[in-house]
Amino acid sequence: MSHLLQNALDRERNHYSEKLLQIGVYTKEILNSMTITELRKEYAYFFRNIPYKERNPYTN
Repeated sequence: MSHLLQNALDRERNHYSEKLLQIGVYTKEILNSMTITELRKEYAYFFRNIPYKERNPYTN
């Protein structure tokens, strides 16, 4: 199970990093130092224009 989770997180990180690199705002070094949560926030800001709202993942 942990292998599947790690693969999913790696794919998610790669997706967000590639998209943010395409617009040229960040360098690869900066993106590598960001957490997945930070990458999600930046992706939401630039591509979705939807404010990122933190939610508890264990409640609906």
